[in-house]
Parts: sequence; structure tokens; C-alpha cells
Amino acid sequence: MPYIAPEDDRPEQPLNPEITGPMGWEDEALPWLTRLYRTLEATFAPLASLRAVAGGEVAPALRFMLLSAVPWMLLWAIIPFTHTLNFESSFRVSVLKDASGLPIELDIVRAMAIGLVFNGLAQLSWAMPFVSLLAGFANGSRPEDPKRAGWRTALYRMWVVPFGMTLFFLVPWALPSQPSDFVVELAVLALQMLPRMLILIHCHVMARYFGASGLGALVVSLVPLLVQWAVGLSLQEVAVRLLPALPVPPA
Repeated sequence: MPYIAPEDDRPEQPLNPEITGPMGWEDEALPWLTRLYRTLEATFAPLASLRAVAGGEVAPALRFMLLSAVPWMLLWAIIPFTHTLNFESSFRVSVLKDASGLPIELDIVRAMAIGLVFNGLAQLSWAMPFVSLLAGFANGSRPEDPKRAGWRTALYRMWVVPFGMTLFFLVPWALPSQPSDFVVELAVLALQMLPRMLILIHCHVMARYFGASGLGALVVSLVPLLVQWAVGLSLQEVAVRLLPALPVPPA
């Protein structure tokens, strides 16, 4: 019978082992879909992917953002911003009788353009302060460049919020009837609040990695999201003044 070491004698297993090597997206030896999947999966492992995100160039992260985030930035706005289509329950779609004279195709393109501009500004409104604060609070104890690491953090995680917003607007369209208040509140929590909390965690662990104190790391992670919230409110005001006939997007 093989010897089984007592539990106390067994080597301790790390709760969150670090990803070795570069981000999956940057590993040219892997198939394209594997690279994409591993990088998306790493979004939900902030500590494990910390070093892989901190080290490297910005260009691969930018290419990943264009592939993973921009499509959702375009898609999320189709349901709330189109004026020629009515998205009913159970994935039914009908043409509105009192729709404007704009062709359906152009109406959808306009909605996607609004979504891209609004969400693009919202994403930059937290990414730019985060990069600046991370560089300011870094104590120089790490060999990586904090500004480069900040942009890589933002670009690799930028898909989360527009993806959640897309699912948020799909929920009432997918359900067989009008969702209850509980379902709406649950969707807001799961699809709008939790993605932002995930970004806050990524920002916090990156700030700690570069030597920011507990309070400093809180500033680095929380202030950018507060700025994003303020920008979202400002975008609502712009929508009311310049696009009075269009629905107001969420903050």
C-alpha cells in the first residue's frame, strides 16, 4: 500500500497560482482560439494574471481590445437606441408604425455609432486616470513600467463592461414576458455592477503590485470608477440636450 503523507506534511498548494509566461493572447505558439480563450479566462483571475499583464508591450493588448471590446461597444446600443424596431419578449422583433423615415439599416448603424462613442468615452474616462494614478503611486520597486502596465490592464479588461451591458439589454428581450422588478435588479447587479467591481479589483491588485499602500491602492482603483460614473452622468445630459428623441443610456 503506498505511503500517504499526513495532511500537515503535504506541500501547500497555492490558492491562486500565477500564470507563467506571457498572456495567452501573446503566446504565438498557441492556436488563435486558445489564445483568445485563455486571455478572456484570465480576466476572472486578477492575482493569477497579475505579472503577465504587468510585463509586456501595449500593442498586443490594444489589438486584443479591438477584437474583444469594440464589437460589444457597437452591439449594446442597438436595442435601446433604435427607433424603427420594437424588441418584444421572447426574441420577437416588429417594425414600429410611427417610426421615423430613416431606413432600418441606417437606424441600426446610427444606434451602433452612438453606442461606440458613448461607451468609448466611458471606458477612456476610467482608463486614463487609472494609468496616471498608477504611475504616480508606484514606488519604483518593480522593473516593469507602471504606465505601460496600466494601459495593458485597461485594454485587456475593457471588454467586460460593454459585454455586461449587451447582456443587460438582452435579458428583457429574451424573457417570455416583462421582467419583474426582482429580475431587473438582479440583472443590474450581475451585468452592470459586478463587471465594474471586477475592474476595480484588477486596478487594486495592480496598484498593490507596484507598491501603493492600502489607502493609495484604494485611490488608484476607486477614483477612476468615480470619474467614469461622473462622465456617464454627463453623457446622459448630452443625450437629453442633443438627442432628445433617443432613450437615455445607463450611467
